[in-house]
Amino acid sequence: MANYYFLITAFPPLAIGSTPEMSFKELEELLTLNLSKDDLALVHELLLPIDLYNIRAFWLGMPLDDRGHIKARELEEELLVQEGLKSYVVDFLDRYESTDERLRYFSSLYSSMYRDAISRFDGFLLKYFEFEREFRLVLTGLRAKQSGKDLVRELQFEDPTDPFVAEILAQKDTSDFTPPKEYEELKNLFIANFSKPRELNRAILEYQFQKVEEMEEPQDFGIDRVLAYVAKFYLVESISLADKEKGMEQMSSYE
Repeated sequence: MANYYFLITAFPPLAIGSTPEMSFKELEELLTLNLSKDDLALVHELLLPIDLYNIRAFWLGMPLDDRGHIKARELEEELLVQEGLKSYVVDFLDRYESTDERLRYFSSLYSSMYRDAISRFDGFLLKYFEFEREFRLVLTGLRAKQSGKDLVRELQFEDPTDPFVAEILAQKDTSDFTPPKEYEELKNLFIANFSKPRELNRAILEYQFQKVEEMEEPQDFGIDRVLAYVAKFYLVESISLADKEKGMEQMSSYE
């Protein structure tokens, strides 16, 4: 395993509420210069959720996040050529040909991504994708109950025999949703901020940051520590960008 001691010690410190001292693009350039080819590929795997977000945003005509592995300017060509896409994405595109169908069944892509990642990775990436999957399933349960949606329909692409999924589905007819004990904090912040989308988004990003910090091994100077830093960097920068956008809106209200 490669030792990235000098790279890791060169990383700027990260703190919620503070803008990172470099941009995500600059971080990517630093990683490209210092990581082995195989380890750089693991960083690209970490960014897969952003790529999926961008595919959906592209079909909806929404702004794209240029921090994924597939850059915004390349996405349309990638969707046409399909050479750089994961096999489950290609299968999805073949199965659903219209944009309406693809958007209707898009959640199946996230299910496929998490299944694939959890089956292939170990170390930090395994912990990260396991957490992200469970975290999003809990959010799905909370949102379904809060908005009166059918929980079975919302989880139609998940394996109902999976213990975590089964625990959620067992509450399909209850008036409230009680997540597994380790996600009680997530429920509390969701309930406290549900009516305030911006505050909820920030609270969720902070929650993810906290959980990634718990996964990190402080004495490790291998690729797992690099991956943890990239994950935290993305979250801190996302919080900073959201705060800046909110600040601009507040300023415009006084004009």
